[in-house]
Amino acid sequence: MDTIQKTIDASRIAAEALAFPPFVGPERESTPLNASPYVARLDDLREGRFLSNREAFVRQFVAVVDELPLFGVRAVAALLGGSAIGPKPDPGDLDAVIFYESVAGQAPDAGGLRAHIKSCKARGLDLRVMPIDGDPVITLKTVSFFTMLYSKNEGSMTIVRGLVLIDCRESPAI
Repeated sequence: MDTIQKTIDASRIAAEALAFPPFVGPERESTPLNASPYVARLDDLREGRFLSNREAFVRQFVAVVDELPLFGVRAVAALLGGSAIGPKPDPGDLDAVIFYESVAGQAPDAGGLRAHIKSCKARGLDLRVMPIDGDPVITLKTVSFFTMLYSKNEGSMTIVRGLVLIDCRESPAI
């Protein structure tokens, strides 16, 4: 395993043990590799190696990611945040924005996808979806917006938690 991946994995493990602070070490020693958002693979969620304290939300989130191809899209990555990412004992839902791409040879079913995402509220998920292959400035602005929104409590301007970035791409064969 290379040094970059070791740093990413070690910071994710440390952050989970600390209920996902924005930084696991001193701010001035932090980098994009060892601070929020903490990166995990979808297989880490699927196999119970990450966020096991939020198992019900995780199970529903993974199911939704697996259902996306029914609408002609596939998840590339997702940013998870809100009170479910942190120490709150009984959060009401899991907040996430899923960045997707079109499935090759299929036209996305935007109306079906919109209805499906709306129905996820009943599953304990507050989801948004965003194409990742659009204007890169809009994608970056979207990431920045949800980073700010998901890092604080409603009505507050204070950053109180870090975030989790899920790599939803297929894991490479070992």
